[in-house]
Amino acid sequence: MFDDDFLDSLPDDPEDAAHLMCKHFKEIDSTIEETQEEYYYDQYIEAFAAMEAFVKTIGLPFIVPTLVANKEENIQRIQTFFYEILKPLDKREINNKLSRARDKYKARFGGVFLYLFSDGDLKRIQELINELRDLAVQSELFDAKHKERILKKLEGLQMEMHKKMSSLDKLWGLIGEAGVALGKFGKDAKPFVDRIREIAQITWRTQARAEELPSGTTLPLLSHGQSEGKELD
Repeated sequence: MFDDDFLDSLPDDPEDAAHLMCKHFKEIDSTIEETQEEYYYDQYIEAFAAMEAFVKTIGLPFIVPTLVANKEENIQRIQTFFYEILKPLDKREINNKLSRARDKYKARFGGVFLYLFSDGDLKRIQELINELRDLAVQSELFDAKHKERILKKLEGLQMEMHKKMSSLDKLWGLIGEAGVALGKFGKDAKPFVDRIREIAQITWRTQARAEELPSGTTLPLLSHGQSEGKELD
């Protein structure tokens, strides 16, 4: 039920990933006739093992059932396991969609604090994201899974980039990728890190302006002359 391509395509957020796994299980399970379930027993076991490992590794608060020496009973327990996980995750997805919709309309009517990018800064960030994507694709530094994670993150960020944004968290999240690249590859990662640094500087200017900080306030992490800044220079 969960092949390698499917598992490799899961989102970074653990609850989003678990939700997708449960929905995928439900789609497949719904196509299997009850009289044919035991024929697919091994697939049920593989799906259960994958979800059990995921839940325990990520630390999600779901109770994993104990299987017994009875195929029919095990299939029922596995189905219940997935469907019980699906309920709160469905509710979470609905609440998230509702929250995003509310924010959108509050923003339209002036009810949400927003960060405002200039047209030039927005255009430059989009250019830098494109350059990062090209670097990731062409680089021999990153392995396939690392490339895929970076590309997925950049694609998601680019889709959410707007002149007005209620959160800058995903932009700040790129700092982590710069740190990983520096830690693994040192100076060889400089082209990648330099572009993330420029995005961080633009993001900081935008945030500082929105928070009404004094003009010219610098981001300590990226300030020249500090140990962190030297790593990014």
